[in-house]
Amino acid sequence: MDVHTENGSISDVRIQPGYNHRSAEKLFEVRDYRQILMLADRHDWHSPFTGELGIALVCEHLMGLVPPVRATWLRTLLAEQARIQSHLAHLGFIAHHTADEALGRRISAARNGGRDLLLAVSGNRVHPMMNRLGGLAFDVDSSWIGHIDQWARQCADLAADIAAVVESMKIGVGLGTIDRALVDQFSLTGPVAAATGTLRRTRTSNPHLGYQELTDVFGEPAHTNGDASSRFLTLCDEVGESAKLITRCREILAGIAGPVDTRLSKIVKVPDSEAYLALDAPWGMAGFLLVSRAERTPWRLKLRTPSLVNVQVMEQALVGCSLRDAAVVIASLGWTAGDLDK
Repeated sequence: MDVHTENGSISDVRIQPGYNHRSAEKLFEVRDYRQILMLADRHDWHSPFTGELGIALVCEHLMGLVPPVRATWLRTLLAEQARIQSHLAHLGFIAHHTADEALGRRISAARNGGRDLLLAVSGNRVHPMMNRLGGLAFDVDSSWIGHIDQWARQCADLAADIAAVVESMKIGVGLGTIDRALVDQFSLTGPVAAATGTLRRTRTSNPHLGYQELTDVFGEPAHTNGDASSRFLTLCDEVGESAKLITRCREILAGIAGPVDTRLSKIVKVPDSEAYLALDAPWGMAGFLLVSRAERTPWRLKLRTPSLVNVQVMEQALVGCSLRDAAVVIASLGWTAGDLDK
């Protein structure tokens, strides 16, 4: 990042991602389809389930593979659990910024609680590796789903307390303002777009998983000033929304039995074709373009990541901010290094 200032305020910013290029997209081309899921899990490490889910969904689309109904609803629940985990990771900045150690401990405990729940069923705290082509690696019982529901409700209460701190201390008010023109120019989605009043939600505009039956849970954005404060508050609102979605998934799953996986041959080949699939990652639309030549590995697998556009718009959002306030703006435009440097 190349930053220029005038009289203590940022006058110009140039950001060039890619210096630590991970080559994830090229690695996809030399791994078979089962191995790709593992690599995708390590892409956005704040929301690893989202990466493996996107790869599984686009492959299943080209294969004409329909996962069992129970797997689809469990995937929906786990996608929202991953959203909460990611949002809390970024909202941890509020505790750091205010030097509120008690709040910081609560956020850390909530994040670790979510990881422990994943550990109980997958054996992994950070990278769950739960998706498989055609479903999930294993089923879970009603007791575990109940624990996830309880955890999500506690996270919603925590997010409400974080929002109260943001509002009472006016954190980010008037800083890093993004308007609707910038949303269109940079193709912003997710919380960043919602914080301007622009609703670009893939879960409702292009329903996937079980979201077509959950549209009544979603509300309109409540904080639309487009500044850093609105973005932090939007994250808090989305944690509460995800908790409601998890509760609905739990209720639906109580009436769905059956398998969660699909038996496939030892060697998996995807038909000669191509497809694009987009889903709602925590920070916006994540896109997966798969081009297959009917081999064991993809001919091309291209990622559209929300981190990239969120970082690009910083060149506009940071102009006019003081160096003292730059951290607030950067923290409000969520990104993960793995998701950015693909």
